[in-house]
Amino acid sequence: MHKEFMELSNDIHRYIVLELFLKTLERDRDHISQLKMKDIFDAWYESKINETFKEFIKLRDFLYMKGCKIEKQKSDDFMTYYFILFRGYDETRSYSNIALRNWVSEEMKRVLGMKFLTPADRK
Repeated sequence: MHKEFMELSNDIHRYIVLELFLKTLERDRDHISQLKMKDIFDAWYESKINETFKEFIKLRDFLYMKGCKIEKQKSDDFMTYYFILFRGYDETRSYSNIALRNWVSEEMKRVLGMKFLTPADRK
């Protein structure tokens, strides 16, 4: 396997998690209309969506500059598959949907300032 590709592994993982986290924030924001403090929560969600989007775009551009492209291939009830192209080398990564949910939860903990796990903590 290409050494540079291996060095980008954590960035690729982060890209996938951030993309899902953005979708989760946007979906959750749509469900706060019944809360009494909905305006405050809506402002908080908007702020976090914007921060996360900027981080996501920065990471996407970094990976692109390194010659890496990531696409979601397919998803079923149990697994999600991503196609990764890196300078002519390609790989399909499979993630358990439960694992992806857990990583998105860890990202939410990070954003909320709670103790969270990183991929390095799970090794």
